[in-house]
Amino acid sequence: MGVQGLTSFIEDHGEILTDDQFCNSKLVIDGTNLYHLLYFTSGVDQQHGGDYDVFEDQVCKFFKALRDCGIEPYVVIYGGSNYTDKILGSLKNRVESKIANAKALAESSIANAAALAEKSGVLPTLVKQVFKQVLSSLKVPFAHCIFKAEQEIASLAQRWKCPVLSNNSDFYIFDIQEGCLPFSHFQWQNMSVQPGSSQSYIPCKRYTTTRFCEHFNINRELLPVFAAIAGNDYVNLRKRGFSFKWEDNLLMESNQNPTFEFRLLKWLARFQGQQEALDSVSSLIYGNDRDKMDVALQDLSQSIEWNTIPLGCLEKFFIGGDAPDPSLLLNNLSVLPKWTWLPLTKGTLPSDMIYSLLRRQVIQGVQVEDHSLPSGNITSRPIRQVFYGLLLGEGIEVEEYDRKGKNLTRSKVTAILPSAAQQLQLATLDKVCRHVI
Repeated sequence: MGVQGLTSFIEDHGEILTDDQFCNSKLVIDGTNLYHLLYFTSGVDQQHGGDYDVFEDQVCKFFKALRDCGIEPYVVIYGGSNYTDKILGSLKNRVESKIANAKALAESSIANAAALAEKSGVLPTLVKQVFKQVLSSLKVPFAHCIFKAEQEIASLAQRWKCPVLSNNSDFYIFDIQEGCLPFSHFQWQNMSVQPGSSQSYIPCKRYTTTRFCEHFNINRELLPVFAAIAGNDYVNLRKRGFSFKWEDNLLMESNQNPTFEFRLLKWLARFQGQQEALDSVSSLIYGNDRDKMDVALQDLSQSIEWNTIPLGCLEKFFIGGDAPDPSLLLNNLSVLPKWTWLPLTKGTLPSDMIYSLLRRQVIQGVQVEDHSLPSGNITSRPIRQVFYGLLLGEGIEVEEYDRKGKNLTRSKVTAILPSAAQQLQLATLDKVCRHVI
């Protein structure tokens, strides 16, 4: 989800990050974050949705640098997510922004395209698939996370006593022993050799919750509370119209214009535990609607739970290729037949099937294209209708979100089953002969 404003706040307090010479270690990599960053720094043509060979070369160079330094990578790619209306709202807002950015990129000159590209966040349709194919060819172990990936990544790093590589600010909150290596400071293209040794290393900076908490004199148990109140995709008190009542005596004289994050940390420093701080939130914020306040406090509690490290289910997959333990899957994922767990984790089944099964809602990808013409996603709609039919049965409607002109719109798409597939059922689809499918 990311914590609002936290990345820039950490950068503004640079002393929290320590210099590191990273080598000879396991490394859990936020794969989704990685392929975004590698694509936008590979110098590819951003306007025409191609140049996958250039992107492939960039990915290969990255993992060669890791292996030259004795770094053992494990990549986790986002699959499913949290299926709540609050998260869906944030996703739709993000897609609307991408549509506007894609339109600007399509209409920009070649000279301006590079500057717009990274800001746009718009990837070509097949980047994720190309990324997985390159990982497979390089024999880099990777997993598609069936649900919330941040927790799985943090759990693996904690179990293996190694850091996480990501620019996702959630990893500034998880209490990972070896911390996080922000990708923005990970100088993989500038490898060095340790003096008096033949050992290569990657210059980088490391973040740990220990250093952060010592710097701000805060109990590390309060970091999830800090993240929840600061705001994320699930709950954002300021966007919900709440105001904050700060006490002047909490402000340091040397900090004449304290940021929201600084004020919040100073307020939290008085507490020892999460519940104590959470019980005091109602005295920190104010609004006129009591019911709205109660909902906000409930959402804060849920967000705090999401920012703690649970017992993960991917370690056995990386070690022995086993499917995720069903006892560790979220209850609402019980709709997935058992045979799908391993293919979903391997990334050989599309994660869209989870959205389709759980919510019957799918958000289509955004492309750089002529916005005066219909969305390119329309061409594959007949294929998706059969896909929905196999998942849900014929006649079921799925709500699709896609671009119409420059706006995000929704439409009902009816699932269909061709005559040859009328007897197929999702629960036993893996046992059907391929020529029937």
